[in-house]
Order: sequence, then structure tokens, then C-alpha cells
Amino acid sequence: MSRTKIAILAMANGAPGAQAVSDSRAKIAVAIVVACAVGLVAYAGPGLGPRASHMATHIILMSALAPFLAVLSIRFASTPVLASGRALAIITAAQLALLYAWHAPGAAAYTESHPAAHFSMHASLLAAALLFWLAILGDTGVARWRGVAALAITGKLACLLGVLLVFAPRVLDTSAASWGATTEMMLADQRLAGLLMLAACPASYVLSGVWIASRWLLALEDDRLGARSDLPDGA
Repeated sequence: MSRTKIAILAMANGAPGAQAVSDSRAKIAVAIVVACAVGLVAYAGPGLGPRASHMATHIILMSALAPFLAVLSIRFASTPVLASGRALAIITAAQLALLYAWHAPGAAAYTESHPAAHFSMHASLLAAALLFWLAILGDTGVARWRGVAALAITGKLACLLGVLLVFAPRVLDTSAASWGATTEMMLADQRLAGLLMLAACPASYVLSGVWIASRWLLALEDDRLGARSDLPDGA
């Protein structure tokens, strides 16, 4: 066996531990970056209108708290969580269904006047987002393309909801009128809520998708190099 091949095999034997540490640190770094980006929205939250404040709360729960909790769970778990394509597909669909259902005009008005429904809305969205990020981060190796696809689909549909709020020609939810808000105030608040969602999508789904795609490509390259090192000399 050549010295070059021996060196490659020696590096490969020590790689799993270093790779695991690198992955854990990278996941924590992504969660911190997302939390800091969305934290700016939380800082401005008290000065926002009802719709924008409502959206800021959702962004904090789904795009900052949920991925941070998922990273911590995976960091201390002995085995990957929800690491299957079927689980990821079901959870992705459920999260999007909940997101659109709770943001429907009738549902939004109902939650404003019923504290129990308001709590259920936030709790269900947080739970769905936590399961989503656990499934995304639990996928490893060459199967990471599924997480990239799920993030792309979720990001596009979440941004679509933001676009609808920004460009809607009228107020979609008039429940704020009971607080003395004018139509112009409600429309401006609705558009700001949409803008917050449009700003949060790249900071969470796009950034995470780029990071996962880079790890996926590195895993493919490692597999290719490992396959070449297993070839006999002169092959």
C-alpha cells in the first residue's frame, strides 16, 4: 500500500469525531445567527400594530426559538430525530397547513377575542416548527437534499403569504377596527406584517438551506474520495 493511501486512510479514521464536532458547532452557529436576526424584530415588537406584532411573535417562535430548541435537542440526543423522508414530508405539509389556517381572516379574528384559541395557535405553530426543524437537522449524509427541498418549499409558501399581505388591495382582517383603528391604519399594519415575513424568510429558510446544501455537497465529496481510496493500487 502506498504512503499516500495510508495517509488518506489515517485521516479518514480520525474524521468522524472531528466531523461530528464541526457539524454540532455549525448547527449552533446557524441557530444563533437566525435568533439574532429575528431578535431585531422582537426588539421592535412592542411598537408594532396588532397584525405586525402578531406576525413578529410567529417569526420568533417558528424561525428562532424552534430551530434553537431543535439544535439543542439534536446536540444532546444519541440518535437522529425524525430522520426519514416520510416524516419530513408529513411535518412540512402539516406546518404549512397550520400556518395558512391560523392566518386566515376568520381564524385571526377569532383568536383575538378568545385567549384559549390565541394560546393554542402559538403553541401549535411552535410545536409544528420544532418538529419541522428536528426533521430537517436530523437528516444526514446524502439524504440532506430532502431538507433543502423542504426548506425551499416552506420558504416559498411562507413568502407567498407575506406577499399576499403586502399587496392585498384591502384589509383582510378587520377585527382591529374594534380598537378604534382606521382602515388606513389597518392596511398599513397588514402590509408591515407581510414585510416582516418577507424579511424573515431569507434569514431562516434560505440561510439554513444554503448551509445544509453545502454540508450535503461535502458529504458527497467525502464519499467520492472514500470510494477512490478503497480502490487497489494502480486501479
